[in-house]
Amino acid sequence: MRERDDEWQAIGIGWDVRGWQSKAQAVAVVGWTPGRPLSWLGISPLFRLSSRREPDLRALLAPALTDPKMLARVLAHPSVSLGIDAPLTFPSAFVELLRSGRGPSRIPEREIDNPYAYRDCDRWIYRQYAKKPLSASFDRLGNNATLAMAMLPALTQGEGVSTIEVYPALAKEAGRASVALPELQAHLPQHLIPGTDPYDAALCALMALQHASTGACEALPKLVAPVAGMDDGWIYHFAPKAQIVAP
Repeated sequence: MRERDDEWQAIGIGWDVRGWQSKAQAVAVVGWTPGRPLSWLGISPLFRLSSRREPDLRALLAPALTDPKMLARVLAHPSVSLGIDAPLTFPSAFVELLRSGRGPSRIPEREIDNPYAYRDCDRWIYRQYAKKPLSASFDRLGNNATLAMAMLPALTQGEGVSTIEVYPALAKEAGRASVALPELQAHLPQHLIPGTDPYDAALCALMALQHASTGACEALPKLVAPVAGMDDGWIYHFAPKAQIVAP
């Protein structure tokens, strides 16, 4: 029997973002009730956002929550976080360059140190885990990033909805196409295939769920909290203990 919406203390939504015209968007929705297994409320097939109307949270969730009553329950819930696998900010130096036409012109020794390509939080991830996120301003990721950023106002219209940027690659054993960390595998639906967009959407949903529960979901690892001094965004993630290195 499916739980009532008022029994879910928190709900996490994961969005594996693709580009503006992509047919490979994927969304997953999971609920948490203290003392119970996580409840997967819906996982979408791959889909394309409609060009006939301006998308909002309802339109994003509809492919995953095909039952109108379930969709209404999730939209009305007071504790919902949406984990988005795409940058939600551009590097501050890049934004300033576009605004004023001015900025540092010194050639950096390493690509990761280019202030127009990477944010402080991207460099932090690189120092901690030796993983370099894609650049929202330099790589093709800009297609995904601009879609997510443009949709943010429509996605946060509900009073109980918050949005976070997440990084599912850090929730996997060996990078983007591998299986989830052992502590997460048991909570994923068995039919999901590692390396697919729905699989990544489910990992995003788990991180969003822990955020929505304010860290209270005992089944999941804690999220790494934002570090002071990061002025252009933060990437929420479950820290893989074996991969952490000294800063």
